[in-house]
Amino acid sequence: MSQNAQYGADEDGRWKGLVDVIRAVGPDLLALQEVDWLRHWWKRRRAERALGMRIVVAPSRQFNVAVAWNPAALRLLGTDTRYSKSDMHHGYCAPRFQPLGLEGESPPLVFASTHLTPYSVEAAAQEAQLLGARLYRYGGLGLGVGDFNHLPLGDDEPDWAQVQAHNRASRCLRRRSAGDPWRGNRLVGEVLRDGDLTDVCSHVAQRLGDPSLRQLTGKAGLIRTDQAHATPAVVPAIRDDYRRVDPGQYADHWGIAFGLDLNRVDVSRALNYA
Repeated sequence: MSQNAQYGADEDGRWKGLVDVIRAVGPDLLALQEVDWLRHWWKRRRAERALGMRIVVAPSRQFNVAVAWNPAALRLLGTDTRYSKSDMHHGYCAPRFQPLGLEGESPPLVFASTHLTPYSVEAAAQEAQLLGARLYRYGGLGLGVGDFNHLPLGDDEPDWAQVQAHNRASRCLRRRSAGDPWRGNRLVGEVLRDGDLTDVCSHVAQRLGDPSLRQLTGKAGLIRTDQAHATPAVVPAIRDDYRRVDPGQYADHWGIAFGLDLNRVDVSRALNYA
């Protein structure tokens, strides 16, 4: 699961409601964005008890990202945050895990929570390049999950007239004149595609023939900003249960959730990157 908690959730009390939403899904892996209060160890311990999970938080210039996991299902091997604060606006948190009970030899599963910059699609594309490199770094078994902030490949154009001017300026192609129509800039999606990363939502939507799965997740920006992207080794493990998660009044982003059958990962493709 992934959930952008919306900045300030701990201060205004929304976090307690989000905990209930998350526990109703019951994920073994949870990507969180805009959870800056979790950098304080005592607040992190309190959140761990509330969720029934363990949590690791990445350093960040703005609005920390984090990953929570179920210790009964996954053993933490280490966490990569090397470039989170120095090279990204919000950062990434990329712990790697040994799934308990996974049969056969396998590299670790990297599950990276990220939040790409909303202010420039070109800068976000550079961040996506960095993220992709970290997903492949430990053997090629990786998932990048979180708030990607830009229009993915294959989705319909939103009604850009209903989107805030600053979001249009950062998420759309440049226009030659003020009267030209707005078109989304899909550079971030192109970078992820060219890195052989598969958009989980798009993959399931195509397999099921159900384009309705591509619904927006950013309530203000009107695009599917919350996404998950898998390396080739992970793609065979993606189940057909991708869905949005309604946070109600507790956040300005829908959550996303999907299942993986890790016994179906293509380990031979993963090991090619080791």
